[in-house]
Amino acid sequence: MTEELDLKTLEKKAWKSFFDDGLWDIYLGLLLALMGISGLLDKMALSEGQSMAVYLGLMFVVMGAFFAGKKFITVPRIGRVKFGAARQKKRKKTTLVLFISVIVGLAAYWLFAGVNSGKFGQGLPLKTLFPLLYAANMLIVFGLMAYFMDFERLYFIGMMYALPVPLDRWLYTSYGINLDYLLFATPAALIVAVGIWYFVRFLKAYPRVQESA
Repeated sequence: MTEELDLKTLEKKAWKSFFDDGLWDIYLGLLLALMGISGLLDKMALSEGQSMAVYLGLMFVVMGAFFAGKKFITVPRIGRVKFGAARQKKRKKTTLVLFISVIVGLAAYWLFAGVNSGKFGQGLPLKTLFPLLYAANMLIVFGLMAYFMDFERLYFIGMMYALPVPLDRWLYTSYGINLDYLLFATPAALIVAVGIWYFVRFLKAYPRVQESA
């Protein structure tokens, strides 16, 4: 029994070290920044198709950089760990939830932007309800992921994701101020800054392992 508990403790420690490189923080921070950039693209002389192409191109760059960082920076330093079936299953589910939440969040933001700009949905209570529903969704999704993934920084990241839309709506409604992309950029920068701090600490704590000939 004691040996089994020790193995579970070691596995949990190895699992948590998976987030020590800060790459998840940087990745999620950049995805949040991209949501703000989508609002900025709407203000440029681009067609809807062009804006979508630019956004998707940037998203693929961010995703590619994340996976490349894991493969060429993290793995050479801490190696690969084969987790048990339960942890593997949980990992796949949480990764899927994260991917879906990002897509849903983006779609919801575009819906809000359309209603806010008057393109559609006039007369619907979405202008009032959407910001609150959006924030609640972000807090719930990231909160559950933080709990099940043993990744406590997701609580902070969830709060950063929840802030921009309701704050943007409040400023626009109360004072006529439209700072949508800046309101995404600020929390995104905070998340990325935390990730960079962990990344630098990770590089110092885990020098690259030299492979023997």
